[in-house]
Amino acid sequence: MVFINIPFVHENKKIDADILARELASLNISEDAKYETFQAIYNMRPNGVELVDADLKEVKTLENVLAKLGIPYRQTEVSEHA
Repeated sequence: MVFINIPFVHENKKIDADILARELASLNISEDAKYETFQAIYNMRPNGVELVDADLKEVKTLENVLAKLGIPYRQTEVSEHA
């Protein structure tokens, strides 16, 4: 299990929601993970997304999208926020 922490920064609000939605739609991750990622970026809650991924392919594809759009993230085993 891997948690991708996505801290809220004001620059996140400048990212085009349609572009982010299109990028997330192309990923092979659960709809819940896509929703949580979107909410973490724009609404500060949740603080990230938990992925159960044995070979880390889902994690890497999500990280690639976040990096491409300039969204800060950090991979940990659990959420850094209570």
